[in-house]
Order: sequence, then C-alpha cells, then structure tokens
Amino acid sequence: MIQPIELMPVRREESESPARVALVTLGCAKNLVDSEIMAGLLASGGFVTTATPEEADVAIVNTCAFIGPAQKESIDRILELAALKREGRLRGIVVAGCLAQRFQGEILREIPEVDAVVGTGQVEAIVRVAHRVRRGVVAPLLEVGPAGTAIDLAAHRAVSTPRHVAYLRIADGCDFRCTFCIIPTLRGDLRSRPMESVIEEARRLAAHGTKELLLIAQDSTSYGEDRYGASRLPDLLRSLARIEGIEWIRVHYTHPKTWTEELIQAFEEEPKICRYVDIPLQHVTDRMLRRMRREVRRSDTDRLMETLRRRLPDVAIRTHFIVGFPGETDEDFEEMLRTVRAAAYDHVGCFAYSREEGTPAGRMKEQVPERVKLDRRRRLMAAQREVTASVWGSWVGREVSVRVDGPTGSRGGFVGRVAQQGYEVDGKTMLRPRADAPTLEVGSRVTARIRAVRGYDLDGEVLS
Repeated sequence: MIQPIELMPVRREESESPARVALVTLGCAKNLVDSEIMAGLLASGGFVTTATPEEADVAIVNTCAFIGPAQKESIDRILELAALKREGRLRGIVVAGCLAQRFQGEILREIPEVDAVVGTGQVEAIVRVAHRVRRGVVAPLLEVGPAGTAIDLAAHRAVSTPRHVAYLRIADGCDFRCTFCIIPTLRGDLRSRPMESVIEEARRLAAHGTKELLLIAQDSTSYGEDRYGASRLPDLLRSLARIEGIEWIRVHYTHPKTWTEELIQAFEEEPKICRYVDIPLQHVTDRMLRRMRREVRRSDTDRLMETLRRRLPDVAIRTHFIVGFPGETDEDFEEMLRTVRAAAYDHVGCFAYSREEGTPAGRMKEQVPERVKLDRRRRLMAAQREVTASVWGSWVGREVSVRVDGPTGSRGGFVGRVAQQGYEVDGKTMLRPRADAPTLEVGSRVTARIRAVRGYDLDGEVLS
C-alpha cells in the first residue's frame, strides 16, 4: 500500500478520466526509492496506480542490470509485459532504470512492444513520457542522458514500505572503480544530497509514523565527500538521531576503506544507531583484493572487524563475497573459506562472479569456469550455515527488544526483527504473543525471550 508523504503539484496534462499505471520494481532498495519517486510524480500528474499490469493502461518496469541474473530477470519481465500488450490487455510499456541506461538501443530494437526507455538520470520525465505513451506515440521515445539519479526529488516520493520503516537515500553513484562493478556506468560518480534535504525528509517521515530509517547509497560511508570535501556521515547520523519519533537508524552499503574513527564513535555514542554493520568485503586475499581494485588490504579489514567488535558489543556484521573472480585460485578460495569459518559473521551473502561487458574484470584472462564458480559458492554457503547455527544459536535464552513488522497470517503469530536483523535482507524473529495480550501493534517494540533458532530466524515468546 502506497502511503503518500508530501506530493509537490505537477500540472495535469490531460483533463479526461485518470489514467492507470502499474509500476514494476526489480533490483535493490535504491531502485525501490526511484519507483517511489515515480509513483509520487505520477499520482500528482494525473495517474492512478494499479496493483497489476493487467489493470493498467501503461506499465513501467524499473529494471536492474547489476549482474547477469538481474539482467535476465528484467528482460523476462519486459517480455511478459510485451505479451500482454500483444494480447491487447496493455496500452503501453515504459522501461526505466539501470537496464534502460545500459542497453537503451538494444531494448528498443529487440523488443518492439516497448514504447519508451527512460534512463537513471531522467526520473523526473516519467509523467510526460507516460502520458505520451498512453496517448499512443508514433515512434519509440528515448529519454536517456548522463547516468545518475536526480537524487533530490524526495518531496515527490510516495513511500511503499510499512509506515514504521522507510528507506532514506543519502547519495547515489560511486567514486570507487572496482574492476567487477558496472555501477559507475549505470549511476555515475558519487553525488551526495545536501544534509539539510536529508534531515528534512527524515522529519517528514517521522511525522508520518516512521520509526526506523534505513540509510542507503551506493557508498554510504563516502557521503558528503563530493559536496563538503570530507565524509559527513557521522554528522548526519547524529542529526538524524535527534529527530523525535525516530527510534532505529540502520546504515547499509558501507565500504571498508572509508570507515573512520568519527563514524565508529557515532555508532558507540548514539543509541538509536543499530549495532549493525553492512560492509561488503568481496574477498580476503591481498592478491584478489588488488585484482578487484578494492583499495584495501586484508590487514586493513581484519583490523576494522576487530575494532568494530571490540567497541560495539553485540554488533551484527553483514557482508558479501564474490567467488570465481578471474584468477581466483584454489588457494585463494580456501583462504576465504577459512576466514568465513573463523570470523563468525552474522549474515553472509555470496555471488558467483558474473562477467560484465564494459568492466575491467570482464576483459581479464584466467576466467574461472562456471561449474567451479557454482561449486565454490555452494561450499562457502554450506560453511556459513554451520557458522549461523553457532552465531544465532547463542541467542537462545536471551531477552531482547523486537520491532514488530506485522502478523504472520497464521495461528495468531507476528513477525519482527531484533536490531541485528535488517529489514527484508536478513532473518526474522517470529513472535508468539502472550495469551492475555494476543494482538501486537505493528511498528511497536516488545520484549521477547528467544526460545529457538531456525537458520537465520529466531523464535521468540513475548514477555511485555
């Protein structure tokens, strides 16, 4: 359910009955925020959002192109919409987002049912494009310019997450040039929002009931370097922590190179900042880190992990690794495997390397066979499952604060999260209410005793 925050007036282009539009969002939370901005712009521009493309005049698919599987998912969804259009059940199709930015010409050439392509830097054009598509354009529209989102369109945004939790984008783009990553091509260089704009949006969210802010960017820890000459994330976090109504602040997508003493102090001193660190490491051997151009050494990340765990008791560390990167030897992988078993990370994701055209890694020799990549991924995740049983098993018997996200839909149960579980990306805490208080308020926090662990999920009995 879309919850409007505050929509700036946009001139209606048609006086006839409201047009119907369906928004299909693929990919990451940053894409979701773009879709929320589009939804707000479209609502104030005369469109009514429908639940499914079959009910719409125009369907807009906001695509992802980060790795091969994401590109395939985006293309498959576009083809499904193309079939609806051929059947006469849909008037027009607009392709937006990262796939549109990367393959604009190919999309229009290979999928003739597509009426318009809108790049990552042209989000504000979506109303004009959608109206033209609805009226029936003679030739396909191409609205693609320099890469990058118009990052400060938050006043138009219509939040689609539950009322108590919302993403807060603080920047877009990235100045790092990791050899495997296509993001700078799709999103451009780092562009930080003005701090005043971020704080004002956070205040609006809090006024509408948001209790948990999820800070997102391509590189959160570099926030402000382009605008202020130095990272201002610590200052931003302290300002957000002063907003009445905000209870939890969670920071996603940090880079191991750009963690600072000031940032660690902010985590230490501000109780509203969740003891939760999202920090993709990608690999552990210096040889592979150099090939990936991560700009850190193994000793740097080891020292950072030790510092975080020493100074932030109960911190949960979420990380990602890439297996099968070009030139990765058996020895490199075995060292990664040993690290995962010994480091006891709380949350681990793993990608089998995806060879992307236009990246330095895509041109590297020593490409690893697909079967080897998949086998390494299987082995790493099997090792992490063993770690998970130990890490989360230690929670059994603890009394903890749990944020209630909603009912489970069966047997009167509820689902929530402890501060060490990220919204929609980590495990959950299943709650069994007390017999004398069978209903829990969504968004509230309750005290629960953890009774059991199932993988990354916790089972808790509500105490108060």
